[in-house]
Amino acid sequence: MHRQLEISARGLSGNIRNLWQDLSHNSAWLGGTGESWERGPYYLDGIIPLGMLVDKPDIRDEIKLWVDSILRSQDATGFFGPAWNLDSWPRMVVLKAFTSYYHSTGDDRIIPFMDAYFQYLHRTIDEHPPLFWASARALEAGEAMELVYRQTGKKYLLELVEKLNAYMYDWIGYFDDFPYKEPMTAYANRFIFKTLKSILEPIDTWMKKRRKIKKPMNAEEVKKFNESKWPRLISLTHGVNIAMALKYPVYVGMFTEDKSLYPLWRKGYQSIMKYHGLAHGLWTSDEHLSGPSPSNGTELCTVVEALYSLEEILSITGDPDAADLLELIAHNALPATFTPDMCAHQYVQQVNQIAADKKPRQFFDTNSEANIYGLAPNYGCCAANMHQGFPKFASNAAYGMDNGLAFLLYMPVTVSHNLANGKRIKIKESTEYPFNDVIHFEILEAPDEEITLRFRIPALAEAKIVSNGKIHGIYTAGVADLKQIFLPGDIIEIFLEMPLTILPNADGSISIRRGPLLLSSFLKEYSIALRGEKPFHYREYKTRSPWNIAPIIHNGKPEILEIIHRPVPEMPYNPESPPLEIRVAGRSVENWKIFQNSAGPIPEIPQPGKKNELILVPYGCTNIRVAQFPLLNQNKENGEMDE
Repeated sequence: MHRQLEISARGLSGNIRNLWQDLSHNSAWLGGTGESWERGPYYLDGIIPLGMLVDKPDIRDEIKLWVDSILRSQDATGFFGPAWNLDSWPRMVVLKAFTSYYHSTGDDRIIPFMDAYFQYLHRTIDEHPPLFWASARALEAGEAMELVYRQTGKKYLLELVEKLNAYMYDWIGYFDDFPYKEPMTAYANRFIFKTLKSILEPIDTWMKKRRKIKKPMNAEEVKKFNESKWPRLISLTHGVNIAMALKYPVYVGMFTEDKSLYPLWRKGYQSIMKYHGLAHGLWTSDEHLSGPSPSNGTELCTVVEALYSLEEILSITGDPDAADLLELIAHNALPATFTPDMCAHQYVQQVNQIAADKKPRQFFDTNSEANIYGLAPNYGCCAANMHQGFPKFASNAAYGMDNGLAFLLYMPVTVSHNLANGKRIKIKESTEYPFNDVIHFEILEAPDEEITLRFRIPALAEAKIVSNGKIHGIYTAGVADLKQIFLPGDIIEIFLEMPLTILPNADGSISIRRGPLLLSSFLKEYSIALRGEKPFHYREYKTRSPWNIAPIIHNGKPEILEIIHRPVPEMPYNPESPPLEIRVAGRSVENWKIFQNSAGPIPEIPQPGKKNELILVPYGCTNIRVAQFPLLNQNKENGEMDE
């Protein structure tokens, strides 16, 4: 994990300020004349946790520059940032970023700064409610509000949460009764939508860089705009908005002490996945909900914002389902949308991505560069926002409890924690999970009293927990507690059994999982440089390998020919040396063809062709791949294919 963070710091995240004007020192958030909306705050939200976890003085100097500049911009009313941009949305991202900064540094300027802005918002929100994006994402600073409330106990913050929830789109009702069961094309004509957007986008870009202060809409005007057809449709079908909103019912439940709202995230998630879900754990969002086809795209911003939402849900509720989903996305969708050296990224990824090039595809709201790899392909929001994925995931390696520690995500880490009584526990975790099956814990420090260690048993796995050589128990998915007196030198080991599991997808296809790892076909790839200087250049990936091969399934299981384990390489998610390779029996599918320059729809009745070995590798270790397959059932008695 630390290597992965260092790769990010050496890659785009650590260098983008010198490569891209919008995140340069000309940013309006640093007092310059450049971009003054969400891109600077997005960048800060990821570079802070990254800079606090890797030892790179230049990144820490950059963080200090941004933090000090934004702190200095606050006026006597509590308002801060570029004076000509009154939108509350990017300020919510700043406050979210400052929460990470406070937890890492304890900087005593942060709480008064946040408090002053929240008071400003509380005073002005009824006159000027959140507009459009700010309305869709009104509770995005929930973690910051919780921090200030716990530090100050000021009751106005509870009122502010209620006001923000009232002015926000009704995400609680949305997740309780999901309304958008069809792809976006059922609600809007793609050609008309893109034509109108091409006209309005340049105006919007110019307005965001304009230094003239525009008079804000009043409450009646805002309400009328937010509830009109197009802003509402765009907001509620937008994949990134949905990823952010997943945590909002939990935030409201936390602040109002109504825990009955906590399960709504799961209910909403299951509904979205039923109609728009993909095997990597997320929904289609290119940029809007697009049905369950694995050839439709998922935006990188959707990936990192879903991770953050699940991290918040997990930290508040302790729900192991959130941890399972977190690991699924973090080990699959997140690395798959970057090159292994994290020097280039996609705007949208496809689960079935047989090429990443500029050919036109069926994506709803993207341009021809949507799934090539580069510095800032398609729109720039993902180039600004991508940095938070791995650092925030690493920051959730363990959770403190009053009388112990909870390990709900697994990665190599050493954790120190002060218990409620002031005594300290320190534990070292060593593992190559999810590529390997053993998780090793060593107690380095412990009080001479009974404490609780909580461990999550991953979905699709069974675990044997061994304490100092003695079996403590065998567990299925969920959580297991060890409550005892631990001594320095004690060893706890978790031995996982993670068989290959066949899972159905919403489009009628199947996928193969090994614990949290989604497995995909290995396609021999070659790249074509398009423009820019290496290693941060734009590029396409293509293959000459046959892609339309599906695994042969006997009695619900693939026929395994060989399993190859390799050491986790310097770049963990590297197509050239994947840590795990599984060879299974397969067949070509004759009626599975290319459609609109992508892998076509999964045939309802696949026509099996020649036998062909299928090489499966972790999805995150690919730039191009297939991970949703037709179901080829073979009768074990006579070797014939079943329909």
